[in-house]
Amino acid sequence: MSGTAESGGGRREEPEDRRVPTEPEGGDPACWLDRVCPTCGAFQDTVPHDRCARCGAAAGTG
Repeated sequence: MSGTAESGGGRREEPEDRRVPTEPEGGDPACWLDRVCPTCGAFQDTVPHDRCARCGAAAGTG
């Protein structure tokens, strides 16, 4: 067998600074439900909102 990890040519450990993710952690919230109008289903651009931009329903009604 040649080229196997058992022959002593195993993988080298990466330096600590190379294991840092290139993109920041985080992202979108897990649930966007608070942005959906319960009456018409429109997605609201801002939270909190008083009325739906599409149908005019009061927030939290349905």
